[in-house]
Amino acid sequence: MRGFVVQRLHPRLTPGQTLRAGSKFAVHSFQGAWSAACALHSIASAFAILGRIADPAAVSWRRRGKEADLWSRAAPLYFTGATLTEVAGVIRDCDWGLQPVVIEAAHRNVVDFSEQELSRGHLVIASWRPIGQSLSHAVLVVGSEGRTQGCRFRPHALLILDPAERDAPMATCNARLDYANPATGKRARYGTYITARETFSVVLDGAVSIREKRSSKPP
Repeated sequence: MRGFVVQRLHPRLTPGQTLRAGSKFAVHSFQGAWSAACALHSIASAFAILGRIADPAAVSWRRRGKEADLWSRAAPLYFTGATLTEVAGVIRDCDWGLQPVVIEAAHRNVVDFSEQELSRGHLVIASWRPIGQSLSHAVLVVGSEGRTQGCRFRPHALLILDPAERDAPMATCNARLDYANPATGKRARYGTYITARETFSVVLDGAVSIREKRSSKPP
């Protein structure tokens, strides 16, 4: 029996002409051409989805509130870029009830980690690099695409908000990373990265899961 291809988004997201998460503001944070701030824009989008900030587009000019707090921590890294450890540090230092978990490993291990964290309801900031290049790029993974058969879900692609791409023309994402054959589930050696403009081969080299801490207070 043939299954159905479905997309599973983070539960806080609402697809449409613009991805939103419970407010009037879009959650996508677009990276400027001069900056090295892909990871920081990914953090801003994640914070918007998780309700920690209202508008990721307002982070750099707000003078008070949580957007201003995020900017004070992100600004020193804006033009130099941030390692995954520094990404985790920004998330942790904001002290908004979020627990970052970092993995730096081989491509297939990062895929497995990302899918595991997504299945548990966590957002993931993933780092990839084009084959043959050393410069990595950070993106926000917001869901999975896969095939269902009965109650079984077999994912084969990561759904992505890429800060270097414009707002989501694919309705649920603005990029995707295919890592397995949709029909057979067989893993490819590399991932195929697809945007509205281009398609190329990449390898994942690390990720940061953003876990929400459970409150110790009784309801």
